[in-house]
Amino acid sequence: MRYAILLVSLAGLIAMCPNVAWSLEISWRLENPFRFFADAKVTDIHRRIAREVGNNSSPILASERLLSARHPFGWAESSFRQTCWDLRRQSHTACGSLRDFVFPKSHRIIARVHNASSAGGVCIWQLEKQVGRAWKGRAIRRPCREAVRLDVPYPTGARITVRTSGGKAVNTNVKVRDVFIVGLGDSYASGEGNPDRPVRWRDDRSASFGRIRDLDLSGYPARKSTSISYQGRQMIGPSAFWLSQPCHRSLYSHQLRVALHLALEDPHRAVTFLGLSCSGAEITSGLLIPWKGVERFPVRNRQSQIGKAAVAQCGGSRYVTRNYASSFTDGGRVPSLDGLALQRCPPERARKIDLVLLNIGGNDIGFAKLVAYSILKDRTPLRRLSQATEQAFAPRDAMQKFGELRSRFKLLRRALHNHLHIPWNESGRIVLTAYPTIAVKEDGRSICGTENQAGLDGFPGYRLDPQRAARAEIVGKRLNELIGETARKYGWRFAITHRAQFAGRGICAGVESDHDRVKDELRLPRWTGRDWFPYRPSLYRPYAQRQRWMRTSNDAFLTAHIDLSSDIRQRLRRGRRRNGPQDLLKASTFGGAFHPTAEGQAAIADAVLPLARKVVSSANPGG
Repeated sequence: MRYAILLVSLAGLIAMCPNVAWSLEISWRLENPFRFFADAKVTDIHRRIAREVGNNSSPILASERLLSARHPFGWAESSFRQTCWDLRRQSHTACGSLRDFVFPKSHRIIARVHNASSAGGVCIWQLEKQVGRAWKGRAIRRPCREAVRLDVPYPTGARITVRTSGGKAVNTNVKVRDVFIVGLGDSYASGEGNPDRPVRWRDDRSASFGRIRDLDLSGYPARKSTSISYQGRQMIGPSAFWLSQPCHRSLYSHQLRVALHLALEDPHRAVTFLGLSCSGAEITSGLLIPWKGVERFPVRNRQSQIGKAAVAQCGGSRYVTRNYASSFTDGGRVPSLDGLALQRCPPERARKIDLVLLNIGGNDIGFAKLVAYSILKDRTPLRRLSQATEQAFAPRDAMQKFGELRSRFKLLRRALHNHLHIPWNESGRIVLTAYPTIAVKEDGRSICGTENQAGLDGFPGYRLDPQRAARAEIVGKRLNELIGETARKYGWRFAITHRAQFAGRGICAGVESDHDRVKDELRLPRWTGRDWFPYRPSLYRPYAQRQRWMRTSNDAFLTAHIDLSSDIRQRLRRGRRRNGPQDLLKASTFGGAFHPTAEGQAAIADAVLPLARKVVSSANPGG
């Protein structure tokens, strides 16, 4: 009590003494630290969420859950057209030229002066740039209580001076750290299964996919039409929209979420993120050789992911293309790379890449075909409809590709060094990510499937075979072991802690219940002739918090509903056409079946984040 009286008395004395000196202070932060977002308001959404999450051991997953609770159809659908990615050109040119994006000339900051209220109400701000030995700048007047926005030159920085009307002054040097992060990889890195704008469903009609033999493929949900501005027109299409339509790359990509979180952690750090991951990519066709993607698109892809990163390092100009004969095949072990042509930026002109996020290897051994092997009955009238499923092969076929995969990683390392200028002794800038489990139970060993097949009931040809799935999971484990060995051998960092978290959260995790638990319901809604069962299609929420972190085929149908028989141009002009059995198979498969949900992507991001943070904290950006 005595101390409380003393504190109150001291406060009163200070209030009666207007001449008590408080030192002026300047604080500042970047207005938009994540430069991939064209609008700072989008970044602010994530900044506020990060503050709410606070000191959480899984900050990105916690953020995703808060965002999904507030945005029933996902937070990305209102943001993906407000980025520096040009949807029409499929390039990082929506915020000016590629050079403007990769080589920023300045960063806008928000600055405040503290402890100035007792010295007068007006402050004179001066942002001074060093010209020779002198500091020069223009002054602006603002009420001291207001923040000011200033454009700080990059990379030189500037000096800020504040003078109050009472004659007091303070200055500080401001220098922004801009970190250049590149994301490379396949569908597990692109965000496949999580379109920025998911499909909407209607309850007033159903759709039919025809008949095949004795199977009646009717009573399926019918899509609502949706539209998006494309090439100056309103495009109407029935399926989902993605940041990168051919690559099925979205804002839910774990690579993007890592880069975004790194930008939010430090008020003085900016992140320039170049996301290039693409569904279907391999080390050869994708990272080293141009890959068209999983959906056709009017813009032709002329460069590989490594090639695009090299071009970006040069700001889009004055790069060279190096042509290899058989010298880039590891002694003939990777024949598909014979005659490789790969872009390169001269080192004296190239922007340094501070961090490479890498997720690759699954497509190189044909893992998608292993999934088909695990879920397709040997005999089904629908099996012949899909080229992918006809090519399903057994685990031994995948294991036979491990030798070549080692050679592919060896050549990828060479390309990262020779073409993207990652020094041999700084290979720790590269973070390689493991693949999660798909059908493992909570115990981390058993395979699900016998007790719950509901997530696959939308397509009659699907049925998870636990024995086959167990063999496929063994291949997945061996693949991750190979990837881990590769990372250790080459000095790369390896993110794998998320793999154990996916146990019990695979494609069987959910309910088969008539109770009001639509978000965890595995079954596909079907029209009975009188009503929808087990729930109305419009109630489906693609980004609700769930037990499962992997998309089932039913999830793929309801979230993306991809129709690969048409490209964007055909959608612009086509009319209504009849659905067939092939469309049902595609809609249940190619929209992200057996890929992580947005929650799963966030969990992977949380595993990558500590490793990425170590790289960035020790980096000398732009050096």
